[in-house]
Amino acid sequence: MRYVTLVAYPDEDGINRLDRRVMNLDLEYRAIHRMELLDDDTVAMFAEGRGDVEGLRRVLSESSKVIEFTISGDDGGFFSYTRYAADDLTRTLMEGRRESSSLIEMPVEYTDDGGLRATYIGTEAAFVDVFTEQPEGVRIEIERTGRYTPGPRHVVSRLTERQREVLRVAIDLGYYREPREATHHEIAAATGLAGTTVGEHLRKIEATVFSSLHVGTSDR
Repeated sequence: MRYVTLVAYPDEDGINRLDRRVMNLDLEYRAIHRMELLDDDTVAMFAEGRGDVEGLRRVLSESSKVIEFTISGDDGGFFSYTRYAADDLTRTLMEGRRESSSLIEMPVEYTDDGGLRATYIGTEAAFVDVFTEQPEGVRIEIERTGRYTPGPRHVVSRLTERQREVLRVAIDLGYYREPREATHHEIAAATGLAGTTVGEHLRKIEATVFSSLHVGTSDR
């Protein structure tokens, strides 16, 4: 079994007209947990985010493209279900998924630089022609590929190459031992990075690892 992780970068207008209005809000989507093109040519999306919930409700209420929606949570964290009319780009992307034998591992995550990171799973043959053509309005970059093994290896595979390097050095130097045997500056000296940069990498590494754990949360 193989996997390919890619990041899709929509142009400045976003994937669809609804995106263009949502992007003007003080809002951060974290992940898309489910997205389907329905038989009536609408898209149903279940997403997670944080930020201006009331602004999002206003935009969704005013949009003629939105059929129905519901939001649970507040500015600190929310989940939303939205069903909206598909436009040409969204339809092309979703129909392309139906024609492929590979599967997308959910959730699809939003990156810090405005992209959507998705991991596709399947046989090696399934990826031969999947990413040869890039639809107009979105730029696709393949981030990594390899043999798919669920579990801790897969969580680490979600880190960037530099983050994996910092993590390896931190573990080797004993940063995660009790008591701690290394500092940010010692990791920085071993990696050639600034101490503040090491601190930023470690925070992102820990956020990625902990977000992959399902320890039970209260209802919003």
